[in-house]
Amino acid sequence: MTPYFIEGLILGLGLFAAPGPKDTLVIRQGVSRGPVWGVVAICVLADIVLIAFGVTGLGSLLGSRPQVMALLLLSGAAYLLWFGAHRLLASIRNQSMPDTQGGNSQRGLLRTAMVLGFANPYAWLDTVVLIGSIGAAKPAGQQALFATGAMTASLIWFVVLTLGCQRLTGLFRSAVVWRCLDVGVAVLMVYLAGMLIGDSLSIFEVILEG
Repeated sequence: MTPYFIEGLILGLGLFAAPGPKDTLVIRQGVSRGPVWGVVAICVLADIVLIAFGVTGLGSLLGSRPQVMALLLLSGAAYLLWFGAHRLLASIRNQSMPDTQGGNSQRGLLRTAMVLGFANPYAWLDTVVLIGSIGAAKPAGQQALFATGAMTASLIWFVVLTLGCQRLTGLFRSAVVWRCLDVGVAVLMVYLAGMLIGDSLSIFEVILEG
């Protein structure tokens, strides 16, 4: 393994270890023993595609346009707030415990994974903007190694997360525990959204001062 691969791996693990909507979906399926590996495959594939886009230049392009960056941050914050509100509402309505029965629910689950993987602004910030812009700055001959390291980090993270959650299945036999999990997810989403809003306001301040 080259230093560039290791750098991409470490950066990816550091970013992916911060829970987001994709992670919460995997956690819910893992602890419920639902069809989780299809979700994991989609999440990892989405990270691979977005990292590739970012390293090939899209990340630097977005990073060089502060207005676009600020809007992307706000979009990510809005998405996280919507997601958190959805989970909080499910907890209030006692609809937190997932139903893993039936083909329609499984197809819906995979569609949700596609949306969370590819159309989630929060995921774009990690993969396209952060990993992509850093990777694009590497020497041309080493960008692929850096990107491969970050992609490998996504695979490692989601596999470890899934296996770890499956060991907690017994704990999540109670609807009360599921409701508490959703409340925790909602609080975490609000916290992350607040961080993104703060970053976007800082960018707007710099733009106005300039």
